[in-house]
Amino acid sequence: MRLFLVILLCLGLATCTSHVPQARILSPADASLAGRHSFELIDPQASLEGDAPFPERYRQLPQLLRHGLSTRGYHESQQPQLRVYYWLALQDGPLLFKVDTPPPDPLGPYQAIHRLRDETGTLRLRLADLDQRILWEGVVSTGLSPARDSAELLERAVRVLTEQIPQATP
Repeated sequence: MRLFLVILLCLGLATCTSHVPQARILSPADASLAGRHSFELIDPQASLEGDAPFPERYRQLPQLLRHGLSTRGYHESQQPQLRVYYWLALQDGPLLFKVDTPPPDPLGPYQAIHRLRDETGTLRLRLADLDQRILWEGVVSTGLSPARDSAELLERAVRVLTEQIPQATP
């Protein structure tokens, strides 16, 4: 009985943990990023083919990005020095588990096989100059998935990703 309670407590704690976004820098800051501090957000909807994943979150993104960039010293302008491209994507792939050696029971191996999918939302952010040259690019795992979608997950992911952008210099 105690073992059952311990397992139940562990499962309860595991469901309460929050997703910690993992940011990755794909293109480190170029030297020509220095001295640029005005930007314009490029709406990704025009370049997307088909339905966008997380349509409600796409509506939330511009304000979150403006806030994150402003904390790094950048500001939106009608005469920008930078273009900020962003898009949400859904990576979908199978989860592969190593199956234990089946027991001698004839139904054993069929009970041990599980086919699961991993659907993970990612956010990509790119700072480019007016000639489309990439000055900085990063990607972050948002924690979003079709089964788990919340404004807080996206907010946390945007904050983690924008903190990776170099501080604007005058």
